[in-house]
Amino acid sequence: MWTAVMVQAGAAVTEELLFRGLALQALEQLWGSRAALAVTSLFFGVAHLGADGATLWSGVAIAVEAGVLLGAAFLWRRSIWFVVGLHFAWNTTEQLLGIPVSGHAPDGLFTVDVHGSALLTGGAFGLEASLVPVLVSVALAVPMLVLARRAGRIRTRHDARAAETPADRSRP
Repeated sequence: MWTAVMVQAGAAVTEELLFRGLALQALEQLWGSRAALAVTSLFFGVAHLGADGATLWSGVAIAVEAGVLLGAAFLWRRSIWFVVGLHFAWNTTEQLLGIPVSGHAPDGLFTVDVHGSALLTGGAFGLEASLVPVLVSVALAVPMLVLARRAGRIRTRHDARAAETPADRSRP
């Protein structure tokens, strides 16, 4: 169990610092929150295409359920540690239950033998390629984005442009 916790903590911290801590915030300053969320979600899905059992669908699923959900959580709370915690909790729970995590099937506390439609089970990639968590994550991300907007935490492209200095605007 200790190994699972350490591996998943490292993965959550690394991926969240890269995607939400750096990329989302940098792109948000250039293009606004919506574009930054779309681009980082897309790249999050693409980054997982090299995993065992990955398909175009699993990349789309990860982009939506993790990219959009975790990006929305960041925009809502503006806390990298909040999204690190969500990411860690999801991956660790999957691993401890014996469910493959993004195509990786490390040892868990249980052995899972999946049967049925890959659209519902996620197939060889694991639960993250199932339609069920995609739908649940959208159902969670939408209210987070609404709350972020109400709290004034969604930046538009205009906001990003207005924050530039005249010297920034004159650069090519």
